[in-house]
Amino acid sequence: MSDVQHADRSTGPFDLRSTPIHLGSIAGADHAAVPLPGFGFDGKAFGAYISAHCTRGAPGRLIMVETTPTNWPAWECHTEGDEIVIVLEGKAEVIQEIGGQLRRMTVGPGSAIINPVGVWHTADVQEPMKAVYITPCPGTRHRPR
Repeated sequence: MSDVQHADRSTGPFDLRSTPIHLGSIAGADHAAVPLPGFGFDGKAFGAYISAHCTRGAPGRLIMVETTPTNWPAWECHTEGDEIVIVLEGKAEVIQEIGGQLRRMTVGPGSAIINPVGVWHTADVQEPMKAVYITPCPGTRHRPR
């Protein structure tokens, strides 16, 4: 990749609340970190993101900041890798379903949690929570709470 292409991608800063970044999973690959300006944060935007940036067996991660004022309305499960959640503000109880048992962990500013691949998880928000999410999006499944 040329220095010009690197310069085009390093023109930050980026507000992760409105411009998430795709982090590719192959070191040294062209466009290993790509900002996604104008991202819609809806089903259509996530589908387009997955089609454009995620290859089978090497999905990479979507890095974004999201504020969650209330309990998550559903459970989710990531089938292509672990998700990392880094809490910046607020407080929540993250609930993971492991081996048919519910594991509950309280997270707050400065704490992080890993939602392992294949583990269903949700959150009960105690104080509006702002967090950095590093998520493998392909194959993410949802179910009602």
